Parts: sequence; structure tokens; C-alpha cells
Amino acid sequence: MKRLLLILLAISFQLSAFSQQCESLLSKRYLKSYWDSGLTVLGQPLHYDWKDWTAFGGVAAATTLAFVYDDEIYAFINRNFCDDNVNSIARFTNIVGEELFILPCIAGTYVVSAINKDCRLRNMSLAVLQSFVYAEVASAGLKVLTCRVRPSDVNGQQTTDNGQSWLGPFATFESTSFPSGHAMRSFAVATTVAGFYPEKTWVGIVSYSMATLCSMGRVATNEHWTSDVIVGAALGYFIGRGVVKFNDKIGNISSVDIQAVATNHGLGFVINF
Repeated sequence: MKRLLLILLAISFQLSAFSQQCESLLSKRYLKSYWDSGLTVLGQPLHYDWKDWTAFGGVAAATTLAFVYDDEIYAFINRNFCDDNVNSIARFTNIVGEELFILPCIAGTYVVSAINKDCRLRNMSLAVLQSFVYAEVASAGLKVLTCRVRPSDVNGQQTTDNGQSWLGPFATFESTSFPSGHAMRSFAVATTVAGFYPEKTWVGIVSYSMATLCSMGRVATNEHWTSDVIVGAALGYFIGRGVVKFNDKIGNISSVDIQAVATNHGLGFVINF
């Protein structure tokens, strides 16, 4: 019996080396991880398999078709779906991609995780913050480099029905249609959240559903062309997936816990992943 207990303790000690660490917002390890995580995000294509390249090809094809038919899609949506009820719903779903919605959610999740001493939840909140920062930088950079004219201005007045109105790099800071920042942020966040809880299917369903509704709402309210949203969503997913891969690599997602238990048949142990 003593020998079995020693074996269990040895296994527990070895597995603890693979247990996840609780990240801290201002820790040197976490701040440094922005560089390492960013490299992981950018380096993803180097490790793509045929499934990844097939998915990439599908997104590229969808984006190309959207670019070609942006004007027709815009006209169809305005003709068949744009009314007061749809606009009200769309404006509500747009909140999901707003900075002033995402950041308080991250802060609230971090506080809850600290109170409950939930390492995975805390690591998730900090990983979501990383994804959010990357999405903000990528979105802002592409917007000023392309300066694509929006279907409508901030007051909802139509400014152009030409989806090919690109003004070029740094032409103006008012034409910021491409890509959709809301789509990029919401999908980056959704992919990160879903990636931290792969065993909970409902988390992914809820996360991606919210991101999808937010993205569709940007088209319905004439804030973006369809191609803006497709590219934004794809880049958001790309960012979130890279952040999840990095956190999985350093052990921030799954944890291993072993406990010795006494049963009617003797001493046993339970391993929780």
C-alpha cells in the first residue's frame, strides 16, 4: 500500500509539470508573450496541411466572388432586407464587435477568474485581450492602407453604390470600409473563447453565432460591403486560431490534475484533464 501511494505521488508530481500556469496581466511572462504569440499567428501558414489550404482556397474564392458582386449584393440587401426592424436588430448585434463592449467583458471575466481562482478562465481572458489587440492593429493598418469608401456614411446616408471605390493609402481617415473591424474583432474573440473550451460545444456555438450576427449586421446597416465582412471575419479567425495555438503550446488551456481516492476496493486515483 505504501509503495502504491509513493507511485501515485510520483505520478502526481510529474504531471504537475504539465499543469497550466495562471497568467497575470502585468507579469513579464504575459507581456513578453505578445511577441511570441504574434510570431505564432503570422507563422501559421508554414504549418498548414491540405485541409487548411483547402479552407484558405474556399475563403479566397468567396472573397473574390464578393468583390466582383459587391454592388449587386448591396442592392439586393437594400431592396429585400433593409427595414426598420432589421436595422434595429442589426444595430443591437453590432454591439458584440464594439471595443466598449469587448474590453469590459474581458475585464469582468478576468475579475471573476481571480475571485474563483479559475486559471483557465483567467488565461482565456488574457488570450482574448491579445486577440483583440492584434485585430485592432491589423484592422486599423489595412483601413488606412486601402481607404475603401463605405456604402453609407455615419449618418446612414448613401455616399456611393460603387463597391470598387478605393482611394488608396492614407488618402483619408474617413473612408475606412475595408476590412470590417467589427467582424475581425468579434471572430478573433469568438475563436479564442471557443478554442479555450473545445470540450464544451455550446461555447463555440454561442461565440460564433454572436460573431456571425454581428458581421451580418454590418452589411444590413450599410456600414460595409460584403467582401469587407468576409475578409474581416477570416482574418479574425486567423488571429484567434494563432493565439489559441500559442496558448495551447505553452500549456495555458488544458490542465492535468491527479487525486488519490479511497474506495471500497482499495486506493485508486482520478486524473482530470
